[in-house]
Amino acid sequence: MKKREQKQEKSKQNSQKTKNGVIIGLAVATGLLGLSTIGLAIATGSVASKVDDYGNRLEAVYQKNFQDLLESVNNAEIGLSKVLASSTPSYQKKMLSQVSDVATNAQTSFSNLPISQGSLNNSMRLLNQVSGYTRTLNEKLASGQSLTNSEIETLDKLHSVLQEIKTQLNALSIKMRDGYNILNEALNTDTDNNFTLDLSSVKLVDVDYPTMIYDGPFSDSVTNAAVKGLKGAKIGKDEARQKIAKMFKDVVSLEFEQDTTGRFETYNYRLKTSDNTMLYLQVTQIGGNILTVSGSSGQNGQQVVDGPAAQKIAVAFAKENGIENPYVVWSDQVDDQMYFNIAPTQDAVVLYPDLVKIKVDLGTGNIIGYDATTYFTNHVQRTLAKATFDSDKALQKLPENFILKSQRIVLAPLEYNREVLCYEFACTDQQDEYYFYVNAQTGADENILRVIQTESGNKLL
Repeated sequence: MKKREQKQEKSKQNSQKTKNGVIIGLAVATGLLGLSTIGLAIATGSVASKVDDYGNRLEAVYQKNFQDLLESVNNAEIGLSKVLASSTPSYQKKMLSQVSDVATNAQTSFSNLPISQGSLNNSMRLLNQVSGYTRTLNEKLASGQSLTNSEIETLDKLHSVLQEIKTQLNALSIKMRDGYNILNEALNTDTDNNFTLDLSSVKLVDVDYPTMIYDGPFSDSVTNAAVKGLKGAKIGKDEARQKIAKMFKDVVSLEFEQDTTGRFETYNYRLKTSDNTMLYLQVTQIGGNILTVSGSSGQNGQQVVDGPAAQKIAVAFAKENGIENPYVVWSDQVDDQMYFNIAPTQDAVVLYPDLVKIKVDLGTGNIIGYDATTYFTNHVQRTLAKATFDSDKALQKLPENFILKSQRIVLAPLEYNREVLCYEFACTDQQDEYYFYVNAQTGADENILRVIQTESGNKLL
């Protein structure tokens, strides 16, 4: 009996040595370990603790590569959907270039995961095809040619494959969130380690969504370097305090924190209300405008206001804070909070570059999130171009299977600090919702946004 116990103990030790050896080997392969460090660890008898440390660091690297893979393939799928939805070669060219780039990034992330050698060749081949084929079509469009029906069909097939593998990869991502450890699963030294088998079973990718708490059309709109929207004289701390006290009800404490210098000079305060709402606020020293509000609610889980009432609260707050002609362009409810994107209007044109984001707590009716940075950076009276491209012709550019839900004319912030007058068409293909932005002067597709439904609310990509 004693010999058997000794044998079992020896077997256990050998197994641990094998595991340690695999971790060290994997760590060396990814460049995380230096030979001198390993030598020092052995010399000091701290191999076990070092191995644990290296293992944790290596797992972090693998988790990062996996999330990067998710991000890249998700963006490739969305990019392909936009190519298929557009009929303008210049926009198709731009999106094909982006898809090629993110597919290449996906290959890099994929190759940095601990996958058994020679396995999942089909997955890598798919990424190669997406990257190479979209690059080829991009070059074709750059030469002045158009996409053929056959090429559109091929893109549609690639898009369908990416859509099919999204759901399964999400399942693996959820497992990782619940404690699935890539390194532990990769320690199986059989022909295909457990991680390879898991990745093979889900094929290969949609987990990247915007991390902003507010979303909607152009929620991260382009801002100019110079602040244009602040008006008035410089105020003092007492005036800033009075402005806050006027705009928030039932204030029980309002403490000055500090000044902020930079693009915006602000006075910063911490506020507490009688219902235990805790807020941090910034007030601009020029003009005395509330620039940002962030904080947490003191609600008890019961709603005291509904969506329409919350919208009135948000619009009233915006008006009182100097937002001209505020117009709600996006709203969404997540749990007991309502999110609003509000833009000013000029001559019935929605000014997306001047967007304001507001969050209202439905349990208290309090403003617990506010960001007017873009507004006070960009807002000026503009000389707007006239729409010269017929809106009906612009509408005819949409795919036949899309159903129009609403339309309006907007000033859209685009790359290279461009502001372009566009027709905005909110549409659905009975599966997903899209926003099309068609140049109101040339008829070209300027942007396409797709609504993504997530557990934390609807987002736009």
